[in-house]
Amino acid sequence: QTLLSFTQDHHHQIDSHKFRQFLFFRQWNNVKNYANENGISIIGDIPIFVAQDSSDAWANPQLFFFDDDLQPTVVAGVPPDYFSETGQLWGNPLYNWDFHKKNGYDWWLKRIKATLRFFDIVRLDHFRGFAAYWEVPAGNPTAEIGKWMPGPGAHFFQAIQEELGDLPIIAEDLGEITHDVFEMRDQFDLPGMKILQFAFGGDPQEP
Repeated sequence: QTLLSFTQDHHHQIDSHKFRQFLFFRQWNNVKNYANENGISIIGDIPIFVAQDSSDAWANPQLFFFDDDLQPTVVAGVPPDYFSETGQLWGNPLYNWDFHKKNGYDWWLKRIKATLRFFDIVRLDHFRGFAAYWEVPAGNPTAEIGKWMPGPGAHFFQAIQEELGDLPIIAEDLGEITHDVFEMRDQFDLPGMKILQFAFGGDPQEP
């Protein structure tokens, strides 16, 4: 009832946004088709996390660790490393992977399929988070206090592979990565990433 009332009260603004989106996606599809016809593939991006105030989190609170007031109980980040003494507190709500697994990763499958309508290949952000992720209690000022929690692992990518076949995915595997992350990347024949500038740090063993 609330949504219906809001839609009726703001239908001019809603229709305006819909029309602008229609124009953009029509133009983008023309660009993508032209690129593909000329042998060019386009790489897009899927951030691993979404924002707390996103439509995804608002419409699907069961997918995240929220309390009864729809506030996150734990948030995303990375622990202290050579880039930051206090880590990086990203603040995104974290996924309830047990729920996602029971639901056949339906939301993720829809997200990936929707992204692949606009791109040929996607860079999957924070790939290591699918092996394990850093969980920070909500309200902490930094990411120093937290713990590693298991991600969905290979089961997640098997489910996507069963749905899509060959995975048009680039694994963003930068930073301090543990061996299990590389094993999962290689299990599904996913290309990883390297940053050219990191190759000139003075260490002859730098990969």
